Amino acid sequence: MNPIQLKSLKKISFFMCSISQAFSNPSFQISYAFPNVEELNIDYCSDLVELSGDLTDLIELRKLSITNCHNLSALPEEIGKLIKLEVLKLKSCTDLVTFPASIKNLDKLQVLDISDSFSIKKLPEDIGEISSLEKINMRDCDRLKVLPSSVYDLKQLKGVICDEEMKELWEIFGLKIDIRVLKDDFNLDWLIWLST
Repeated sequence: MNPIQLKSLKKISFFMCSISQAFSNPSFQISYAFPNVEELNIDYCSDLVELSGDLTDLIELRKLSITNCHNLSALPEEIGKLIKLEVLKLKSCTDLVTFPASIKNLDKLQVLDISDSFSIKKLPEDIGEISSLEKINMRDCDRLKVLPSSVYDLKQLKGVICDEEMKELWEIFGLKIDIRVLKDDFNLDWLIWLST
């Protein structure tokens, strides 16, 4: 029996699913099943430890949102193959520590959200090569204590959401960007800011 291929599918969401078995199954290739998907959302999938390398063959992918997957500890090394990716959201991926070096190849990436991913210790050294990056949400990334000097090369960067300590680090670079510090009692206005 041939696997199903959903060529018209543009958006897929997995919510509170056990998906690691599907991603690790060699007979299932996400890029074959969903060749034209533009948006992939994975939320509260607690068994997800790593993403399939096959995911990087989703060449039409524009938005990858992985949220509240607390056991996710690694992104595929080839994530830089997602050359149309505009939004990368890794919110509350509490076991995620680093980024693959190939992330610098995401030329169209405009929004990077790593908020509440408190195990991340540093941004990629070559983050400045992501020339279209406009917004970064790094709120509650408590272990992130330094910024790579390449952030100075983020010429399209318009805004950062972070904590007070991180705000001081951003200000050292003298970039003309909107730096927002959100307190615990914040309202939802930041959602509007992030979407514009």
